[in-house]
Amino acid sequence: MTKTFPQNLLVMFLYWGLSLCTELLAIPPDYATPVWPSAGVALGFVVVYGARVFPGVFLGALAANIYTSFSQGIPIDIGQLSFAAAVAVGAVIQAAFGRFLMVRLCLLPHQLTNGAEIIKFLLVVGPVSCLVNSLNGATLLGAYGIVPWSGWLNNWIVWWVGDSVGALVVTPFVVRMLKWSTQESRGWQSALMPVIFLVLVIASFYFVRGLEQANRRALVADIGQQFEAVLKLHINELQVVLEALSSFLSASQSASADDFDTFSGPLLQGNSSILALQWAPLVTNRQRLDFVDATRKQGFPLFEIRERGVNGDIVVSRDRERYLPLTYIYPLEGNEKAHGLDVLSLTYRPELSVVLASGEPRASSPVVLVQDKEHELSYILVAPVRERGTKSTDGLAQVIFNVRQVLEQTIQNDDLRSALRLVDISEPARPVTIYRGEHVEATGEWESVFQFLGRSIRIELSATPKIMQRVSSWQSYAILIGGLLYVALLEAVLLTMLTHQRIIEQQVEGKTQELALAKDLAEKASMTKTEFLASMSHELRTPLNSVIGFTRRVLRRAGGKLDERSRESLVIVERNANHLLGVINNLLDISKLDLGKLELSISEFPLDEMLIGARDQFMPLVKAKDNEFTLDCQFHGKIQADDTRVRQIIINLLSNAVKFTAAGEIKVSLHEQDRDGIKGVLLQVADDGIGIAEEDIGKLFNKFQKVGNVEKLNPEGTGLARIFHQTTQAARKPDI
Repeated sequence: MTKTFPQNLLVMFLYWGLSLCTELLAIPPDYATPVWPSAGVALGFVVVYGARVFPGVFLGALAANIYTSFSQGIPIDIGQLSFAAAVAVGAVIQAAFGRFLMVRLCLLPHQLTNGAEIIKFLLVVGPVSCLVNSLNGATLLGAYGIVPWSGWLNNWIVWWVGDSVGALVVTPFVVRMLKWSTQESRGWQSALMPVIFLVLVIASFYFVRGLEQANRRALVADIGQQFEAVLKLHINELQVVLEALSSFLSASQSASADDFDTFSGPLLQGNSSILALQWAPLVTNRQRLDFVDATRKQGFPLFEIRERGVNGDIVVSRDRERYLPLTYIYPLEGNEKAHGLDVLSLTYRPELSVVLASGEPRASSPVVLVQDKEHELSYILVAPVRERGTKSTDGLAQVIFNVRQVLEQTIQNDDLRSALRLVDISEPARPVTIYRGEHVEATGEWESVFQFLGRSIRIELSATPKIMQRVSSWQSYAILIGGLLYVALLEAVLLTMLTHQRIIEQQVEGKTQELALAKDLAEKASMTKTEFLASMSHELRTPLNSVIGFTRRVLRRAGGKLDERSRESLVIVERNANHLLGVINNLLDISKLDLGKLELSISEFPLDEMLIGARDQFMPLVKAKDNEFTLDCQFHGKIQADDTRVRQIIINLLSNAVKFTAAGEIKVSLHEQDRDGIKGVLLQVADDGIGIAEEDIGKLFNKFQKVGNVEKLNPEGTGLARIFHQTTQAARKPDI
């Protein structure tokens, strides 16, 4: 136990520490993260030490899952502890199953340095063993209610991708480090390679997460804007009802209670959010007795002008200069407590004075109605009723609607209502929350402000899990899986190449006495490497073209939804991918040259325009070294040649001229020339550089051979021969 304690302690802290770093890469609302190097740490330690490190793997996974729950605001209780323990057991079983597969495939006790071993591990062991805890974890998330069952597939995919990336990239590194030998001259290279790819994977997935979140924010905003439009439409309908009621009362000065009910009934049909329509005539204190008597004769024998007492109960109103009693109410049933209430006496209704003074309709602040037993917030829309033919106000028409019922009528989806919050911000110093869904978060994902009749309402939509599932996109998951396959293939290729190189070195060192045979073997190995490079260059271009295609597709389909920063990032990704594709194509060309299979693509193009473009490209470097650049073009027609190869020749010649010339002159000339009766052009590049000695002329055009003592002037480069006067010719299409 004492011998294994440091090993268990190390794997526990590595597992937990890496989990803290990669937890930030989780894509909401998923619980899992698309990169989980801790799985690779667990598998690597179990591969080397076996069952002795099971306790360390369990404790590290337990700590990681408890901290993840805590960071997401999930209470740490017995249920959550049991969930974390179950996931930790799954992590141990997954590592043990991975080791079992390696034994069955005869990958132990090796160090994953042989090419065949690496390919077997990357294609079989990592992805297959990581099915264990991804299935276990996703199922436990649903069983414990942490994530809805509808998100099971998303979480399983992300969990499996994350564990697979961790196992594929980190496990070879861990095994190499735990079994590292000082006798291996290049062991650190093959061990460091997975770490480099881990950084690339994390960066790629981090970019994908940002893209996914931006896409989700845009879709959530689209949902919020649709709701806002529907809500505005409903509020406009309420304002239309208010205008209709005000017009009716203005045109019918002597309308009775029955007339009011007859007119109001159709207005409420199909609009359950309207609690009542009301008519409050303006009555002076001198008119009070006659007004009360006339109202009682219409079938309301107990009618009185009332007000709210000190204790909040309804009592007969005191003498005031004027009143606005609620005389007609439709429907009266359920609103009897408000009948006769003098709304002008209510201190929390300052908008009434504004309506009376300005004659413009207004909305009240959110209020709790005296007759509302549920104590829910409502709004009262108020419009003036004018005497016929005058501008004087005869009373007020009111439409009362309940906020909750408006939302229920506007939005049928319960999940969407649970993610909404409405805040009245008409008074910025005292905002009032008029509706709050049960799943609303502290900060909304999207918000907007709309106004009606003097009120300002802020709408907030939270990115709850159910909302996120409605707008979830499979595009990011396709990129994740494609990236996993691409990184796994690239890692296999490079690790195999490093292993192959090490094998060749060992063979050469072991058989120095057979120099001739060793040279022959080295040449055959070089040809094999060239053929392998040619083959693998084709294989590398396929996934790289997929990356370029996906990037262009995202740019094309996103349109104006991406912000400038995201678009710039995508353009950088596309540009660098195209650059990498060009590098791979160059490698393929080199391999084709070695095999004698390089083909030229002949086309017709203007050579002078190509020279002008090359001049502009090199001008900053020319000026930086105080050189003068002269371009003398005496030919302005077109030639037939491989434009790509000609451009490479021009760039290489100018590059060497700039490298080996300081405070001198570089001259490029182009003119027509006939040779053996064939019309053509002569291109010359001359410079005042260091030149080439006569004895070194014979060494030109040999691969990887330097001539002269040029290290002080140019320490970089591959050793290709340099010349002072360099010329090249290309056939020109005969004149017609």
